[in-house]
Amino acid sequence: MYPVMNSASKVNGILFAVVLAGMFVYSLPPVFSFAKNQSDAWNLFVDGKLLRKFEQVYDKRFFLREPSVELWANAQYRLFGEGTKGVVLGKDGWLFTNQEYRVPNNLQANLDGQLAQIAEVEQKLKAHNKRLILLPLPMKVDVYAAHAARAVDPRAISLYDRFVAGLQARSIEVTPLRSAFLGNLAGPSLFLKSDTHWSPEGARLTAYELARQRPELLGDVRYVSHKVADKTVKGDLMNYIQFNHAQMAPQYGPSQIALYETLKAEQSSDALFADEQQSLLLVGTSYSKIDDWNFTGFLKEALNRDLLSVAVEARGPFEAMQQFLASDDLNNPQIDTVVWEFPLRTLLAHRLGSLSRPGQTQHF
Repeated sequence: MYPVMNSASKVNGILFAVVLAGMFVYSLPPVFSFAKNQSDAWNLFVDGKLLRKFEQVYDKRFFLREPSVELWANAQYRLFGEGTKGVVLGKDGWLFTNQEYRVPNNLQANLDGQLAQIAEVEQKLKAHNKRLILLPLPMKVDVYAAHAARAVDPRAISLYDRFVAGLQARSIEVTPLRSAFLGNLAGPSLFLKSDTHWSPEGARLTAYELARQRPELLGDVRYVSHKVADKTVKGDLMNYIQFNHAQMAPQYGPSQIALYETLKAEQSSDALFADEQQSLLLVGTSYSKIDDWNFTGFLKEALNRDLLSVAVEARGPFEAMQQFLASDDLNNPQIDTVVWEFPLRTLLAHRLGSLSRPGQTQHF
């Protein structure tokens, strides 16, 4: 006896065929458009890259993608109180990167290896008559642990002091910042609630703490920072909030910051055209690169001097330093001091012997 298809099965079969046909028709325009815009399509097809590229483009354009992602994210938040991988939800609208929670099993080996890399950089700079000063930035979840909903690994909390001690043991100059951050929790937020980065207030505090601990860096040219506007910053961590937070968790959202501009207090007409040689150089990450934080400007104000800057966004402090070491500035005899802005979570996120790949976002 052969199985007999009942009416319900026929309807299901017809509906399935209709859906397949609809999806086929829907896919045709993207296929032709994609193929027409690809150069060297045959070679890409032969090695399989064409299909992978089409899958990526098709996935982004698929009309059910956004509703499906939001539906799953809503369920994940309701059931587990979690956001998308990459963010850790805190209390009172605070968000934290999961990089600060992911403590590697070989933390000590990772720490020792990165200290060795820093020591190599210090020796190379010393060979070019340049002084290195490390400026390690504390982790957001360490400074604002009171707003964390998940317990932080004690090894992550103790990492700052261990890093500073390791630098000092190797006779590498370091300007600690953690105590200053913890001592200013009653004031304006030093980190943005919805972002991995510091606020302009955190950048200003860091600049003045460097000036306080390193008075020999002070110059005699007065700079002043003025507020020029307000800005709403979405925050890079909001990219991982894919559930409907406006309805389900309105406490998570953009941050408001003040934008600053730093100028010389007195600007003569002769100074406008003068070719000034700078002896201080800042090497940094997006904490230094992004203009919204005005870190370079606050350094000028706090140190009473101008400076040069080599900063790279989203690639980490080692990439920025490698770019400086490969540049002509390394052989510039006028530069005698290099301040290296170094986010502490690099010790958790960076793996030995690796540099960030192009397009690989690390929020540094």
